[in-house]
Amino acid sequence: MGVVTESIKKGDRIALLICNSVFPLIPQYGLKGPEKDAKILQSVLSDNEIGQFKVQVLADNGLVEIRREISRICKQSDSEDTILIYYSGNGIKAADDSLYLLVNDSDSNYIVATTLDSNFILSQLRDSKCRKIILLIDCCFSGSFFNNNRGIPNGLYAITSCGADEFCYDTTEGGAFTLGIYNGLIGSAADTNGDGRVTIDELHEFAKKWIRNKGFNQTPQKWVWNVPEPIYVGNIQKHVFISYSREDREKADLLLKSLESEGLSVWIDRKKIQSGSWKERVMEGLNKARVLVFLLTKESLKSGVVKKEIDFATKKKVPIIPVQIDEVMDDFLPDWYFLEYDELHRHLIHSQNFNEGVNDLVSAIQNLR
Repeated sequence: MGVVTESIKKGDRIALLICNSVFPLIPQYGLKGPEKDAKILQSVLSDNEIGQFKVQVLADNGLVEIRREISRICKQSDSEDTILIYYSGNGIKAADDSLYLLVNDSDSNYIVATTLDSNFILSQLRDSKCRKIILLIDCCFSGSFFNNNRGIPNGLYAITSCGADEFCYDTTEGGAFTLGIYNGLIGSAADTNGDGRVTIDELHEFAKKWIRNKGFNQTPQKWVWNVPEPIYVGNIQKHVFISYSREDREKADLLLKSLESEGLSVWIDRKKIQSGSWKERVMEGLNKARVLVFLLTKESLKSGVVKKEIDFATKKKVPIIPVQIDEVMDDFLPDWYFLEYDELHRHLIHSQNFNEGVNDLVSAIQNLR
């Protein structure tokens, strides 16, 4: 991807994603995950609702290009900006336990001269005016990133994917650590205090649990230097609330999986009501919804619970999208629906063109403001 040289404005959130999977001079170090890491992390960090970062991706670039962009971003940033630097690739520890990050033109015969060393990154951050700094390092031995450093900048918060002597898991879907970070940002699970934002602390705790639950044997490490206030990685994406009748559970599950596969956060009662009052949790779910998707069927039109959810969403000014999986004839629409909601556009998803219909629905949801 091309190098972006857009100037940085006061209060900007800047993310530089450095992802290297191909090493021509040392092909045995090649990886499957970094290409996917770049895509999924860029999607969530650049999202206007979630990360709100201006994202630049350097995919399989050489050392000079990478060093230049790190230097440029650090030099142009001010005290009110937030910098996020992310690396996905392979790491090598030298004899003195210093960590070196492989890039496209790294040469195993000249490791120190041809790799991105942690001290270079830290030196540029020390010279920057920025004091809201996030480092995310996804590679083997990443816990040794700060070994033998020559000074840590104030306002820095780092998460490394594993300990100093641990290996990391690389999958076709991305690195295990990056997948944990991504899943912590696209849903609401990482927001443990419920304030609608995810701090680095919350993201670190979520990633650790996610990796452990998935069976990956690596432990993300946290590093903090003189951070006077929490650094927020992203906001919680408002979710899609699915209202449906119990008789339509299979259709609701199919819609749930389809929307989540498109990167949307989805609220459905079976997943989100794990404790407390059912009524309170439903009201909470609707209060935080970006849209209510009403699965319109013969059964749901007879459901008192569905009607209450729709009425509550109307009072709270939550947009409503009726969705029909195959058409429902007007003869089945009750008087209350005709009276109050007949003007709503009904979104039709035919079974034979299900994916196309879901894509149209996702576009309609994303266009809501």
